[in-house]
Amino acid sequence: MGRLLTGAVPLALCVLPMSWPALTCANGFDASADVLGVASDGTRSFLDNGLGDLRFDEQHQGIQLDNVRFGYRGELAEIVHFTVEAVSYADRQGNPLDLTEAFAEIRPYPHGPWRSRLKIGAFYAPISLENRLQGWRSAYSLSPSAINTWVGEELRTFGAEYDLDWLGRQRGHDWELGVGGSVYGWNESAGQLITERGWAIHDRQATLFGKIGQPNSGPITDERLLTAEGDGRAGYYVDGTAKYLDTLELRALHYDNRADVGAYSAARNTFPWLTRFDSAGLRWTPARHWTVISQWLSGKTCVVSDSICWNFSSEFLLASWSYGANHLSGRYDRFDMTELASPEDEEGYSDHGHAWTFAYQRDLNRHLSLALEFLQIDSRYPVRAEIGEPVSAAERELELAVRLQL
Repeated sequence: MGRLLTGAVPLALCVLPMSWPALTCANGFDASADVLGVASDGTRSFLDNGLGDLRFDEQHQGIQLDNVRFGYRGELAEIVHFTVEAVSYADRQGNPLDLTEAFAEIRPYPHGPWRSRLKIGAFYAPISLENRLQGWRSAYSLSPSAINTWVGEELRTFGAEYDLDWLGRQRGHDWELGVGGSVYGWNESAGQLITERGWAIHDRQATLFGKIGQPNSGPITDERLLTAEGDGRAGYYVDGTAKYLDTLELRALHYDNRADVGAYSAARNTFPWLTRFDSAGLRWTPARHWTVISQWLSGKTCVVSDSICWNFSSEFLLASWSYGANHLSGRYDRFDMTELASPEDEEGYSDHGHAWTFAYQRDLNRHLSLALEFLQIDSRYPVRAEIGEPVSAAERELELAVRLQL
């Protein structure tokens, strides 16, 4: 891992200030690395085929080289832009270096008040209002909300997205509006992890060619999460945004992967997961140093037939204060996942809980910052009893991170 970081330094052709949020380098390479000191009393982690809600458990504490990430942003003829994000995680599984995003954007010059954009490749759907930093990382804490943890685990768009914006502020109005939509494939396994493990809160994004879990028995199986495709049916999402001055941003999205639940794949020994959900959120900046974010997501996923289904939902409220080099944030999450079970199995595969997150960051200079985060998750998941763990768990994690940005 040290060789990876050493090799990244000469590639850092542009230098990025560690501001809040970080600025984007227009053309070139960048790199970052997080070193953690971790204390956790969490139950067995999902990375070891357990049912814990945290990335680190009691068996994986102490000093951790969390991740090393590399990014590239380039352009061609001023209107074609390229983005590639790669990461190396220092945990117990996964490829040594893998991609999280790789896409091209065509951004024609605006025509009057109208601006359009076409994105092609592998990228995140426009759901998160938290994850604004390069590498789709949270700008407010080390660990994003339960909603955006799940987005990072199970959702990636492999396809094309088109957006059309009305730039009202250029015409003297207070509002800007936008609509968009996407057609994609290779996301038929979305929904499987949330039914097997329930919700979680951590910063471990699934990579484009990676897997979660170990190749041994356990509730969380060793399986590819992102690139399943077997029924040949494209999924879609549609979204809308509204921005009022620099004060308020509203966002909504409807997602449907249109999977055929009966299209069994003998090669993978799996059925597709039909997953649909709606999300909505707002980011409010009531004063210069304050930001408030609230987000909601609710949906349903089914497998094998329309009668084997789970409902899932989550929402959070985040408040963040920033002054100079200091950034302080707090967040409350609530989450539910419920199997539509028969009357004789009322609990079924159900996960109910909430979480508190408190985070502080101080920027030491343009390249180095310190971050401290406390996270507590209280949840009830009856399936834990099957592997000898308590049904109800209060899991706590304290992380101190040294963050290097080149």
